[in-house]
Amino acid sequence: MKRKILGSMVALFLVAALLLPLSCASPSADVMAGSSLIAGIVHDVAGEKIAVRTLVPPGMCPGHYDVKPSDVEALAESKALLIHVWQQKMKNITGLIEAADNPELVIKVIAVEGNWMAPPVQVEALDKIAQALGEIDAGNERYYQQRAKERRQVILDKGEEVQARLQEARLDEVKVICSEMQQGFAGWAGFDVVATYGRPEELSVARVGELIEQARGAGVTLVIDNLQSGDTSMSQALANDIGAAQVTVSNFPGGFKGTETWEKAIDRNADLLLEALAG
Repeated sequence: MKRKILGSMVALFLVAALLLPLSCASPSADVMAGSSLIAGIVHDVAGEKIAVRTLVPPGMCPGHYDVKPSDVEALAESKALLIHVWQQKMKNITGLIEAADNPELVIKVIAVEGNWMAPPVQVEALDKIAQALGEIDAGNERYYQQRAKERRQVILDKGEEVQARLQEARLDEVKVICSEMQQGFAGWAGFDVVATYGRPEELSVARVGELIEQARGAGVTLVIDNLQSGDTSMSQALANDIGAAQVTVSNFPGGFKGTETWEKAIDRNADLLLEALAG
């Protein structure tokens, strides 16, 4: 009997020892980020000094994300929440903050307008987030500023590299219609943006007719859609009616498989644009 009890205790001890590394491998986040764009910059600036959790999956529309109980639990234990300026009045964000009931939570709204996939905007966001992290964790402020300075040059160099690739295709001669969410990136890439459109569910038959007429008159050859806006069948139908190519690009790192960093995401977007033009 004693041997059985001893054997059971040893088994329990071994199970606990095996589970301990697993429990320590996923610490509670110090910071919850409203998107993969914010989370990526936090990681680049803070490194291992701050654990970051991404709230909205990168392939989803931020406004359509349904908050989960695990999100509420994580935010209740987080030190800070970093969100985009356009997220601060979204019901899923305000509801999450209320449900988390964390009186010590620091909320930082990163007031950077424009498309963060465009390098100049990414740099602006980098500076704002580095400042926010320094305010949240004053003891490491100089470290964050130095990391941001180094990262800034990496972003600018990458932007020049991607833009050089795109300019070889003479994008300034290519007229496009694009999703409102991609207007900033398409403009940075060098396209001549003739018109933009909103989410598929917001488009009326009359508006689609106007877009087709406008595109035909201007000689549009490409329709650029936004992955996170959801259904792309409307943009494909629009392209078919115009006689143009259609392409869908992402506004967030991780939207496409293998694009978990900003660099990989902008490279993938550039590849998709060039492939669509070549086709």
